[in-house]
Amino acid sequence: SWLQELVETKSTIEELGESLSIAGFEVESIENLSTKAKGVVVGFVEQCEKHPNADKLSVCKVNIGKGTHLQIVCGASNIKSKIHVLVATPGAYLSTIDLHIKRSELRGITSEGMICSSSELGIESESDGITILEELNIEIPTLGESVLGIFGLNDVIIDLAITANRPDGMSILGIAKEVAALTGKNIIEPKLYKK
Repeated sequence: SWLQELVETKSTIEELGESLSIAGFEVESIENLSTKAKGVVVGFVEQCEKHPNADKLSVCKVNIGKGTHLQIVCGASNIKSKIHVLVATPGAYLSTIDLHIKRSELRGITSEGMICSSSELGIESESDGITILEELNIEIPTLGESVLGIFGLNDVIIDLAITANRPDGMSILGIAKEVAALTGKNIIEPKLYKK
């Protein structure tokens, strides 16, 4: 997204990576951040009750918008009712913890998804329980909305190895100028403000 702010290019990530490699910037990796939270949406915990067969589990009724409610068994100590949470719906894949979400039984109760912490989505290295959106000091998104945009996970990272003979590539503006030169597109110089 930074490159797109500075260069008017319509090239795909793969095309950009190939062009940069040809220009002498070795592409070490291309990471699509959306794989960390694909199928994870905003939900609202309407009810939260103790699991009848487990002391540390709760059974939650979670509204994920459009009239859809999921029953989710959650083991987080900070789970409670009347909060907005991150919900991995059945079919989601959480690449950070290599987990495919599916409908399952936990101690005799059906669970139709997972209420997530920010560490399970790769946003933080550690977290104490699930992520409660009210505690993040953000505007709460619409129920059912993907969480990708909330945490900046709707982007791709191109990791480049910059060699000593290419110090011009040690900044985002330097790479943007290289991309502009390679693609024949215009560079959009950032505005500098004086105090």
